[in-house]
Amino acid sequence: MRMILSGFLTLFAFVNGYQGTRHRPNTTIISEILSRLTDTRTYDKRLRPRYGDKPVDVGITIHVSSISAVSEVDMDFTLDFYLRQTWQDPRLAFGKIDMRFETIESLTVGVDYLERLWKPDTFFPNEKKSFFHVATTHNSFLRIDPDGTVFTSQRLTVTATCPMKLHLFPMDSQKCKLEIESYGYSVLDIIYFFNKSSESISRSEFELPQFVLIDVQISSKIEKLSSGAYSRLQCVFLFKRNIGFYIIQIYLPSILIVVISWVSFWLSRDATPARVALGVLTVLTMTTLMTTTNAAMPKVSYVKSIDIFLGVSFLMVFSSLLEYAAVGYISKRIQLMERRRLSKSSRQPSLAFPAGQPGSSQLLQPYYNALYQPFYSSEDKNSNLYRPRTKSLIVGRDECSCPGNPQAPPPIPPRMSASAVMCRSLPAFCNQHSPFGHRQVLACGLSFDLSAPN
Repeated sequence: MRMILSGFLTLFAFVNGYQGTRHRPNTTIISEILSRLTDTRTYDKRLRPRYGDKPVDVGITIHVSSISAVSEVDMDFTLDFYLRQTWQDPRLAFGKIDMRFETIESLTVGVDYLERLWKPDTFFPNEKKSFFHVATTHNSFLRIDPDGTVFTSQRLTVTATCPMKLHLFPMDSQKCKLEIESYGYSVLDIIYFFNKSSESISRSEFELPQFVLIDVQISSKIEKLSSGAYSRLQCVFLFKRNIGFYIIQIYLPSILIVVISWVSFWLSRDATPARVALGVLTVLTMTTLMTTTNAAMPKVSYVKSIDIFLGVSFLMVFSSLLEYAAVGYISKRIQLMERRRLSKSSRQPSLAFPAGQPGSSQLLQPYYNALYQPFYSSEDKNSNLYRPRTKSLIVGRDECSCPGNPQAPPPIPPRMSASAVMCRSLPAFCNQHSPFGHRQVLACGLSFDLSAPN
């Protein structure tokens, strides 16, 4: 009885040990698998899987952790992402090699082991620069499934070209592409595809200072080059620019500068220092703003939306400065024309002379020296020589001997102001009483308001 019980316990311990070995493989078995898989006698990493047969299908998935910069000056964008590749290598299938390996679901090993395996020569055709992350160790790993499926994941930072169309800048949207392709293997050897197309591109939550990531689109195509046809994948990132920065830094200051330049329209024409200083300062400020804005932009040959806005703003500011120059020039021209007309009026006779009509009230007084102002016509109601009943003309006695009306009233003291009268030609009836005969003579005098003072 004791021997039967002892045998039963021994059998139970053996079964439990075997089951534990199946569920918890030890490191010796793992090391044995890894050594057998990369044995140079049976595995040559220089040859792709199924060499000479159908091409290797390489599945790609990308997880974007951040996009650090989108530069319209350099025409590129920088993104940090995890590149995950999957392919099947039948030479690495270990599930049926040994019964001890059947319970192992997968082998996850360090990236150093990847150097002993064949791997696709994936690269980015539109890459400008890139690097692997190695802090604190190389950010990558390798996993091998029992059927020979290889899965790798690597963290990279890639700066890729992004040709931009800036016609609507800064109210534009941009498309930036990340392209994936094999460097040396054509479509006869490698075919790239997005693994799990609905989940092939994922991203973390992040924000960009000047852009909003609207969508990510994927596509694949065959790129035909002189060396052959290659399988290429494309990830298209759709960005929309945030206009808030440009409203605060460019649009609002430009509008305020234009409004300030309009203040000169309300200043007096004689306020020369204020108007000139205001016009020059607004023009210089607008020029500085345009220079600063264009310094942060690429040198493109077409006109951008912001160029039109700044150009119109500059023209409005500059026009306000030219307006004062035009006003000053026109004012000087008017004054010059007025002086010429005065000079011409002083030299040429005029037939307009209100006094001296037969029966009119005329009073002869000595000539008074005074400041002469222009006289246009005795029939002009705006003229000082317009002769209503309360006005009379005083002429120089030595220049015209037209007799006055003997019934003329005695002289009335003039009011406080008097206007000078230009020399005028006397009518013919006055010339006949002139000592100069019947020639037209000139007379000068003053026109006074002879009404009684208030």
